[in-house]
Amino acid sequence: MTEESAKKQIIPIIPTIGGVERTNVLPLVHLHMKANWHPAPVHSFTLPLWYQGTYDEQRSARSGTVISDRSYLGRFYVTGENAEQVLDRVFTSDPYKLAIGQISRTVACNEDGTVFDIAIWCRLDAGRWLIISGPRTQTSLLKRVEQCAETYSDVLVRDRLEESVLLSVSGPDVSDSLVTALGPTIPKSIPLNEGHEILLGGYRALVANYSETGEMGYLIICSPEVGEHIWQQLLSVGTEPIGLAASDALRLEANFLEAPAEIPHPATPFHAGLAQLVDLEDGENTRRTFEGSAQLEKDLKEFPTTRSIKAFKLLDKGLAKKGDTVQLYDGTVISACVAAFYSAALGASLAFAYIPRKHLNDSLYIDTDSSRSSTEPIRPEELLAKIKGRP
Repeated sequence: MTEESAKKQIIPIIPTIGGVERTNVLPLVHLHMKANWHPAPVHSFTLPLWYQGTYDEQRSARSGTVISDRSYLGRFYVTGENAEQVLDRVFTSDPYKLAIGQISRTVACNEDGTVFDIAIWCRLDAGRWLIISGPRTQTSLLKRVEQCAETYSDVLVRDRLEESVLLSVSGPDVSDSLVTALGPTIPKSIPLNEGHEILLGGYRALVANYSETGEMGYLIICSPEVGEHIWQQLLSVGTEPIGLAASDALRLEANFLEAPAEIPHPATPFHAGLAQLVDLEDGENTRRTFEGSAQLEKDLKEFPTTRSIKAFKLLDKGLAKKGDTVQLYDGTVISACVAAFYSAALGASLAFAYIPRKHLNDSLYIDTDSSRSSTEPIRPEELLAKIKGRP
């Protein structure tokens, strides 16, 4: 594929050609090719797994500024006088509690209370919302919202997956990098955990002061043409591109799980440490009704849950991988890793697993391909502090 032809292939949705499955193409694929990407088919797209090396990219994210292309995530707008009522039926968080301009995570559940998706939503204005889906629900979450919106003639759901790019820029030096590359507009205009539509170089873009790496960061949704300019300008001032492997490691270090891979059936938001994202009642103490609400209400009566997500640092040789068993000292298997990665910051393999409450204080071992490793438990919410060297 030449650079010119790559530019023209703006996310074609082509499931098969002659019986051969095809992945979707990122609009900025020509820039990833220039940056010496190492591609792989993931999340129905061909994505950069890394550029210069996963571990080096992790270190850069903790010491400078990095940029990643997250255009594989679904994104759509929900607008209309009754937009909040539609979202109230879909998500576990109460949309009326989110102030205008705020951005945060929320959860969509299945009828049995298990996690369908962890999404990002931003209330841009009264009756105007941006929704960013997880990597496996680019179209399915959109369809769920569209079905709920059919009840209200004034509500419009507009898909932006094929019309935009989504870039994430983060790191301890992100503000300085943005000012040098693009001017002071973004750092000065967007407070922490807020998202606003602004003009960048005369073009409209949505920018949110939000990051899932544990560092200061921004999400930018804009046209592919503007995204290309932003990417090139940031790289010209020393910002480094990072691929999916490093991005996944960084978000897990910051305790941001993805569904359903890291919150598999039968786990609910309560098992995954996401109880703060579940509002079973609204601001007037009236029971809310959304998919899975009845089951979650039953589960709350049994809180704390029988199993909880837990993070581990491997103390012996061997690298954990998803599916490796978690064992007691006598070899009894009590769980399996739902996520595992090598943390460049800690210089060790880390893993996540759902552990029965009665074994939370036991000595646990992870059986890797090369060895059986003892572990050091780390509370997921304390993992990032440990990585940054804070008590």
